[in-house]
Amino acid sequence: MRILSVNHVILQVMAFLLFGLLTTSTIASSTQNSATQNSATQNSATQNSATQNAATQNTLPNFNLIVDRAGKSVVNITTFDKDAKKLVPDDVRGDLEGTPLMEVLKQMFGDKLEENLSGKGKGLGSGTIISPDGYIVTNYHVIDGADEIYVRLQDRREFTAKVMGKDTGTDLVLLKIDANNLPYLKYADSNLVRVGEWVLAIGSPYGFENTLTVGVVSATGRSLGAERYVPFIQTDAAINPGNSGGPLLNIQGEMIGINSQIITETGGFAGLSFAVPSNVVQAVVMQLQKTGTVSRGWLGLAFQDLNKDLAESFGLQNTKGALISKVMPNSPAAKAGMHEGDIITQFNGKEVEKSTDLPPMVGLLPLNTIVPIKVFRDAKAIDLSLVLSKHDDEDESALRKEFILSRADKLHQEIAVRDLEEFELDDGVNKNGVVVMTVHGKTWGDSGVRRGDIITMLNGKLIKSAKDFYTYIHDAGNKKTMVVLVSRPGDVQRFFAVRPE
Repeated sequence: MRILSVNHVILQVMAFLLFGLLTTSTIASSTQNSATQNSATQNSATQNSATQNAATQNTLPNFNLIVDRAGKSVVNITTFDKDAKKLVPDDVRGDLEGTPLMEVLKQMFGDKLEENLSGKGKGLGSGTIISPDGYIVTNYHVIDGADEIYVRLQDRREFTAKVMGKDTGTDLVLLKIDANNLPYLKYADSNLVRVGEWVLAIGSPYGFENTLTVGVVSATGRSLGAERYVPFIQTDAAINPGNSGGPLLNIQGEMIGINSQIITETGGFAGLSFAVPSNVVQAVVMQLQKTGTVSRGWLGLAFQDLNKDLAESFGLQNTKGALISKVMPNSPAAKAGMHEGDIITQFNGKEVEKSTDLPPMVGLLPLNTIVPIKVFRDAKAIDLSLVLSKHDDEDESALRKEFILSRADKLHQEIAVRDLEEFELDDGVNKNGVVVMTVHGKTWGDSGVRRGDIITMLNGKLIKSAKDFYTYIHDAGNKKTMVVLVSRPGDVQRFFAVRPE
């Protein structure tokens, strides 16, 4: 029995030890598997994170490569104006030395004191090499009034530049230096530029040469008024004084524009920069290289934007297009059969969204080009064809921005008019119409119609007398909006919408 009891105990002990070994092995194995899984998970997460970072880096442009290639084609431009106003006369300057006033001037002007005392004004800007034989394009305002123009390349060589031609309509000028085998930038097609794409600007802001700033395209086709032939590229890349004339680049390092203007209240960068598109630059440069000037065609008409009231009165569902308010006699527009009251909706196959779209479209076309035009007249679309002729300075008024009118508000019918007198018909200009004597109430005044205006047309009907005028108002009945054509001194004609309350 004792033997059996001992054996039983031995068996129990052996079973206990075996169970312990199995349990420990299982726990160790479980722990090892868990650690392996955690390690694998961490490695996988690390690898995924690294892959994502690598992918992100691969999607960003490599700006340094672009700058290495394009930066060599950007130059620094320094100008001197010999006739700049001197701070003090020459005969007084010698007496200032050692005086308290000279110390004050040194504190005021610092290292620019000599420049101001001598009257040799200095200007700074940037330029872009566009050919290996030394042609450089920059903004006209960079060299305007300069007697001497100096160009410094990235390799520190300096040259005297000669003006080969200028175009104030686009604020561009073509320079030439005596050099060969220069690095130059290629033109990109600015029509392919899209809002949101990366852009780079290289220039000399405040004299800091070859400075790079980066941004995106904020908008295209911007009109700034003064350079009416330019559909500017707007960007948020930092542009400051000294950047003018430098290139705006895409991520391929190609030139899509020439940095030209900023809008700011402080004189420094405020997030609104504008560049002349490369297609405009290329067209201007081609003419400047050949003749030194730019010749543009003209339409010979004045035009304005549409507002809701005017659009409704002409039967349009939207305010797109350019409303013709004046057609000059014997002009290309007159010869093409265009009338006052026509609305240009397409020009050379392109949609006309607003009146400011037209000048750039016209300015880029060669002379004698036959241009298809679509106008809206009498509630239907009409196709016309126009031949662009040379624009003369005497006809500049036909394209000036004062012919592009602002919006009219709601109008009222209270107005007093009279017939034209004989002496008012003698000049051969006013053959029809009535003279506005007084304007009653707010709405007529808000429309822009004022005392002394000559109203020649109402709702498309010629007015020969005051009786006609009031009759046509009566005939309009419940029509929401009436349209009047007004003539003013200086051979100016404008449409106004009259909306009775």
